[in-house]
Parts: sequence; structure tokens; C-alpha cells
Amino acid sequence: MRVPHVLRSTFRNPVLRREARVRMRGWRAPALVTAYVGLLSSVAALIFYAFSRTEGPAAFAPELASIIFIALALVQLGLLVLAAPGLTAGAISGERERQTLDLLLVTHMSPFQVVIGKLGAAVGFALLLMFASLPVYGLLFLFGGFSLYRLFLTALIYVVTVLLLGSLGLYFSAVFKRTQAAVVTSYALAIGTMIASPILAIFVYQVFNLGPNWQAPTWGLILAYINPLFGLAAAAGPPMNEMLELFGPILKTPELQEAIWWKFCLTALAIMALLVWRTTVKITPLKNNSSV
Repeated sequence: MRVPHVLRSTFRNPVLRREARVRMRGWRAPALVTAYVGLLSSVAALIFYAFSRTEGPAAFAPELASIIFIALALVQLGLLVLAAPGLTAGAISGERERQTLDLLLVTHMSPFQVVIGKLGAAVGFALLLMFASLPVYGLLFLFGGFSLYRLFLTALIYVVTVLLLGSLGLYFSAVFKRTQAAVVTSYALAIGTMIASPILAIFVYQVFNLGPNWQAPTWGLILAYINPLFGLAAAAGPPMNEMLELFGPILKTPELQEAIWWKFCLTALAIMALLVWRTTVKITPLKNNSSV
């Protein structure tokens, strides 16, 4: 079976291979993976301990497994949101500060290959953190409370979120000359969007709800399509999907609320493609000047 040319060119990308090797050298990468899995395991253990203290030493029930699954899903999303922009926000600006960007651009690689290599290495490390947590979810799955379908959708939301926030950090890394400015702007936009969109949704669909005859504005749904928190709420299912009641005046059926997860994925991938394209455009003049 022949490997598609796109996949071959992606994995043979020198930038991707170099960045991946550099990230995995030393003790920091294994220590970060260990701390990441340890934090998720501690959250699960604390919830089980609190449940056993209040309910008594009962058996591990599916209801408890569902609660732990939701808690882990939220914690893991928060960790990935904190990690993804920082992994790419210094990718281009860091090369510029080390005065190695010109050397990178005079190679035979296209600007798009450089951007994809930088993004792929950072996203790959974030995905490594995500897949390292699978044993924790595997133990929970043995007790029921959630399905493989929900686990798959949750993992899909994580992957799309990492791609979106990674491309966001990479774009600002190409826009700003200093890594500090790129990091601050990336985190401000990513975290600000996650916090602001639920607040705006409350005002649009709850505070200004004028009764059954009120025509709820459809444009407000963009607040759900750009926020991974709402995508996760739809993907993880009950009881977390109760968060989507914020959009109740317009999403009046469970089917419409369930559709938020794939609409978020499509919107996020479209934004990611736009950011990758703009990042490529940003460094293309540098490529042309370096080749003179």
C-alpha cells in the first residue's frame, strides 16, 4: 500500500523532524507528561475520595464514573488551552530573535512547509499529552457511565482545539517580532474568547429574552461555534450538555444542541486554515528577500 504523497512530504519535513526531536530531548518532556497524567489521576482520585466520604464505601458506580469523566474532560480542555498557544507562539519569533529565520528560509523548503513543520511539531507534543491520558479514561470506561462514542467525540474536540490554538499562536508569532508579545496576545485572545462568549450568550439569549414570541438572533450561535467549551459540552453529552441551555431560545431541540460539536469543528478548522494561510503569507516576503 503506497503512502499518499501529502503524508510522505509531511513526515519528511525537516522542520517537523528537528522540532520534534528537540522537544523530546532532556528531562522536561517526560516530566511534563508525567505531571500531566498525574494531575488528571489526582483529580479522579479526589472525586472518588469525596464521593466515598459522603456516600460511604459503595462500589464504583456508573454515575460516579460519569461525574469523573466530565471533570477530567474539563480539566484536560483547560490544560490543553493553556499549553497549545505557548507551544507555537515562539516558533517564528524565536527563530527571528536567534537570527536563524533567514537561514531557515534560504533552504529549498517552501514557506508553507516551514509553517506546517512548526505547527505539526507543537501540535504533536500536545497530542502526546492527550494520548498519554488514555489509560485514565480506560479505567473509568470499565465502570460505565459514558460510551466510546462520547470519548471519541471528546478526543476529536481536543484535537481540533489544539490545531486551532496552535495555529493562532503561530500566526501571532509571525506577526510580532518578539516572542513575549506573541505569547501575551495569543493567550489573551484564546482565554478571552472562552470567558467572554458564555457571558455574551447569557446577555443575548437569557437577559434579553422577551418571551415566546421573541425572535432570537441566529448570529449569536457564532459564540458557540468558536468556543471549544461549548463544543466539548455537546460532545461529552449529559450532564455537561446542560451548558448549551444558554442557547435554549434558538437551540430548542436536543438534536440542534448535539450538532454544536461538529459545527464547532468545521468552524475551528476553517479558522485554522485561514491562520495557516496568513502565516504563510507573512513569511513569504522574508523567503523572497532571503533568496536574493
